[in-house]
Amino acid sequence: MRPAPTQSLAAAFVATLAIAIALPAPAQDIPRRKSGLWEVNMDNSSARAKSGRVMTIRQCVDSAKDDLSRQIGQEMAREHQCSQSNMRRTPGGLSFDSTCEFNGTKMKSATSITGDFASSYKMEIHTTYDPPMAGRAEGTTTMEAKYLGACKAGQRPGDMTMPGGMTMNVYDMMDSKKK
Repeated sequence: MRPAPTQSLAAAFVATLAIAIALPAPAQDIPRRKSGLWEVNMDNSSARAKSGRVMTIRQCVDSAKDDLSRQIGQEMAREHQCSQSNMRRTPGGLSFDSTCEFNGTKMKSATSITGDFASSYKMEIHTTYDPPMAGRAEGTTTMEAKYLGACKAGQRPGDMTMPGGMTMNVYDMMDSKKK
């Protein structure tokens, strides 16, 4: 049974973001996010065309666990036969290109990352899909994140609050995939 088109796009979106964070350079070249609560606004052109809104999540981050996220991203990059090229420093950040295979589709992405990772950062990813995925030949995702302060009482590192209030823990999800 094939996944529904929106599930495929969501999975490709998550894979693209994870790979984008993992690929650009050795860990010392990309700063860790400051520990605490981050608000991340994600604007996916293909999702926006359907919903007309930006998705906002809040995530409790542990800067020490950011390395775990990068390791998972690197594993996904290997799994999806990703390669990275044209890594270059830009004013305030870096940019690079990558190519991955995902569910029979070649995804080519151009990524730009700017910010200090202590108070804010911005990631822009333009991706083309060949053959098109769920009827989309290309899409652009912009993530803008800002630091809000300490995590709220009762939150633990990795807790991500989605639109509608549902909370999941991304570090728990990563640990369960290792088992």
